[in-house]
Amino acid sequence: MRITRLVCGHCGSVLSGLGQDKLFFCSNCGDGWSLGKKGLEAVNVECRASADSQLPLPFWMVRATVHVLKRTVRNEFTSTMLRFGSRYEEDVLSAKKAETGGQSDRRTLLFPAFPVDGLPGIGVSLSQHVNDLPQAIGPEESLPDMCGGSISPVDAEVLAKCVAVGQETEKADWLAEIEIVLSSVESSLIILPCNLEVEKVVIAETGVAFFRRSTPGWTEIVDYHSGRA
Repeated sequence: MRITRLVCGHCGSVLSGLGQDKLFFCSNCGDGWSLGKKGLEAVNVECRASADSQLPLPFWMVRATVHVLKRTVRNEFTSTMLRFGSRYEEDVLSAKKAETGGQSDRRTLLFPAFPVDGLPGIGVSLSQHVNDLPQAIGPEESLPDMCGGSISPVDAEVLAKCVAVGQETEKADWLAEIEIVLSSVESSLIILPCNLEVEKVVIAETGVAFFRRSTPGWTEIVDYHSGRA
């Protein structure tokens, strides 16, 4: 059994978090760390929440070139839904489809670094508000404590692809099939200030929210910050 000491590889401060966490943030020097097979590995981090933030939570920001290799859309919505259901059947609908592909564009994808129901959809909404995020805090401001980061960098790349697919489904056509590849992937851990409401958590200045009950381990996250208040 491998034991990893949770100390910052830069300043030596003790790193804290929850039992399921794989991401850690040093509130002393501001470095970020991921728990990998060989121990703690450095990750890029942008802190946009101060020590006074009500609820600092971790998110992944993934910048990548999205290649849409194949995109099949249905030309006829009514008969498809009534006669064949919502599942795409290429042999039955061969005369009622159109194919495109070969497009590539650079995207910035933002989504939670912790499990939450409907995560790809939240990522689609958040990615539309990347320019609305608060600025990184200045060197004169105190850094926050962070917990709850349980989605590893490897899993973040997989989820980034899910968010990119979600963006395609948001377009105004009847998407039936898509093939997407991401390249030139650059990932950063982003710590954002969030606000607790009665049943929801509002993410920074984006207006995007999720239900607290849809997040496994939410009680532990709240207890962590309550104990440090």
